[in-house]
Amino acid sequence: MKYFIDTGNQQEIDEAIEWGVAGITANPSMYLKENISFYDFLERNSKKDGLLTAEVVGSRLPDMINQANQITAVSKEIIIKLNYSPSALKMVHHLRREKIRTAMTLVFDINQAMMALNTGVDYLFLFVARNEEIGVDGMAFVEEVSNIIRLKNYQTEVVAASVRNKFQLNRAALYSDYIAAPYQLVKESFQHPSTLSGLTQFEKDMDQVLTVEGFSNE
Repeated sequence: MKYFIDTGNQQEIDEAIEWGVAGITANPSMYLKENISFYDFLERNSKKDGLLTAEVVGSRLPDMINQANQITAVSKEIIIKLNYSPSALKMVHHLRREKIRTAMTLVFDINQAMMALNTGVDYLFLFVARNEEIGVDGMAFVEEVSNIIRLKNYQTEVVAASVRNKFQLNRAALYSDYIAAPYQLVKESFQHPSTLSGLTQFEKDMDQVLTVEGFSNE
């Protein structure tokens, strides 16, 4: 399982990229929260190594095609992320003809997942925590879709989205190709108490080793 950093905050993105995450994903609510220009965001982050998604919104196909054209003018490597809808399914067919990679988001059940899979979408964002808020087992959903993809030889890659804690992350690692992880969840990997205590002990012991050998970190 690889990581998308799921944020519109540029400082968080820059740090996560240095840690080695595979890509960047955000949504309109995140752009609004950070008060950032959408196209400036794309210009800056399209130059980084790794994957980058950009969301096309709306219900009219001509408007969506126009938005996608503006995004791909920045870079044809940007993955066009679509909110599940009839027009979004049509957009996948259009963009595949143009050899533009696509992602489908706001996918909450098997029916939606299957419709998206049958378009040949490249990435499928399956929602975990938001599903659980309405009484659905979000991780079982990810597992079921992943099994269908494997058994039926679909080429789509699964992105576990709306993941909010380490328990969900642990389960997602078993079934998904990617996780769309908020910055704080990624950062928690550095905060395990045993890792921190081991780091303190090793640093202390190394200081003593270097002192004996006539070296010092000071």
